[in-house]
Amino acid sequence: MDPILVEHMRDYMSSKSTEELVKIWAENDRTKYVEETFEGIRQILEERGETIPPQLPTGKTQPIKKAQDIERERGGFFSFRTMVSPMVIKIIYVLGMLGITIGGIVMIEMGLHVAGLSTEQLNIFGVQISFNKQIMMGIALIVLGNIGWRLLCEGWILLFKMRDILGSIETHLKRESRAP
Repeated sequence: MDPILVEHMRDYMSSKSTEELVKIWAENDRTKYVEETFEGIRQILEERGETIPPQLPTGKTQPIKKAQDIERERGGFFSFRTMVSPMVIKIIYVLGMLGITIGGIVMIEMGLHVAGLSTEQLNIFGVQISFNKQIMMGIALIVLGNIGWRLLCEGWILLFKMRDILGSIETHLKRESRAP
């Protein structure tokens, strides 16, 4: 039993009349109220000096299910409630990172083999700099390509995390609206 939830339910139920609380207690409807609600009601009734009446048996009612049980019953993977995309995106990221890095290394190697044939001259503030475009493009691909790829994959993962957060907010709001 969650003591914080008991305290919360106790605060919520304390505004109800003693008659309402006795009725809720006696009916013992576990499909409407969680166990912590009944504990909070019991404490309130004791504080008010009321005799705790017997409860109806709970045989005909089922207790409120926890969120994990509900998710399991909904079908999980085949109902698309469980997202596999974040894991797939991480695998694709690693493969893409390796591809970009290998591509950059290949460009640098090709530039080294033709180093004398395709050098460019660059004049920066009167200083002559000799460089190979293919080597520079390989280095740029490794650095900027991997940064861009990482940002793209993080953006996709962020979308799925937002979906998960919205789902947990929805579950929380549904749970709050069911349990007084």
